[in-house]
Amino acid sequence: MLLLARSLPTETYGLVVTIFTLSMVFIIIFDFGLSAYMQREISINPGTASEIFSRIFSAGLLLFAVYILFETIYVKLFYPDITFTLFIIIASMIYCSFLVTLCNRALSGLNNFRNPFTAFIVPRALIIILFITGLFVFSFGLNLLMIIMFCGFLLNLFMVILYINSANIKYSLSWFSFESLWSILKISMPLGFAVIFNFLYDKIDILLISKLRGFDDVAYYNIGYSLFKTSALSFSFLLVPGFTKVSAIGKNKEAVNVFFKDYTWMILVICIPIAILMFMLSDFIVSTLYTEKFKNSVFILKILSTAVIALGLNNLSGIILNGMGYFKVVMYITLYGLILNVVLNIIFIPQYGITAAAVLTVITEYFIFIAEFYYLRKILKTN
Repeated sequence: MLLLARSLPTETYGLVVTIFTLSMVFIIIFDFGLSAYMQREISINPGTASEIFSRIFSAGLLLFAVYILFETIYVKLFYPDITFTLFIIIASMIYCSFLVTLCNRALSGLNNFRNPFTAFIVPRALIIILFITGLFVFSFGLNLLMIIMFCGFLLNLFMVILYINSANIKYSLSWFSFESLWSILKISMPLGFAVIFNFLYDKIDILLISKLRGFDDVAYYNIGYSLFKTSALSFSFLLVPGFTKVSAIGKNKEAVNVFFKDYTWMILVICIPIAILMFMLSDFIVSTLYTEKFKNSVFILKILSTAVIALGLNNLSGIILNGMGYFKVVMYITLYGLILNVVLNIIFIPQYGITAAAVLTVITEYFIFIAEFYYLRKILKTN
């Protein structure tokens, strides 16, 4: 995406970002909380890994047709100028990434993080070479470049399925039934809604900017926002295994309290310096990575850097609440955050543009953290 931003006109890059965002929104909607539910259940009952994985992965395969149908209708209604070929390539690619996530979650439930990492990094190392060659040597068009990227996701899926088999997680369609799926959905749906609301407040500003301001502003905002979200790489390696750990110790509130305190300090030690550096060096970061073409993104990054600490802490509080099974608490908090974000964005984006979107993102991140922290402390004090 960085290479595309440097190479494409801002409007074209903004268009690509919008399609990616739409596809990710629809994929989160059709996740139904199944991926997080699977990791939690496998971490608690590893002996049932094959059964749980088979049921959820089968559901994932079946949902592809529904996902494509609804997203196509949406695009035709609200983005009629988007070319169908580009849309279908990106939409299929994102769905492939969803299937990869299901496999990764199954392995994470078994505390297997090395294999998903290998399956992630090897295809990307190979595909980036082809991508750079196609972009700078053969001057491939956008569709061909997206196909190359899609191949990377397919290779990732193939590798992680091999690791699933080697981890003795056996896939069998015989374990799947709509009755068993419905029993799972009744448990996972609150978590699914929480994920949907969280992701929507995370991405809704891109969609609103595309309709209210245009694809150029999408490009400028997305650069700042992408760099802000990249800061999560500094602490996400702690939280992925952390979710498995909390799921296993969730009934022991004293142990969860210790986990919360220890991880809070680690998050703060990581996020405070990153926030300061991101604010101070925003001009250098944007111009070095994306060229002066995106100088309008510098101020956006400065604003968003103030939310790095909240981003880290609300990710931590969210995985603890979900790991303990308080799906509905997270669902309602993220719903209120989404409503707050959407209403204020609709009011202020037309007048203040992407600056308003950045400020409102900061407000929403801190709102989510404060609300989750309040409920988490309340829960952990209850004996």
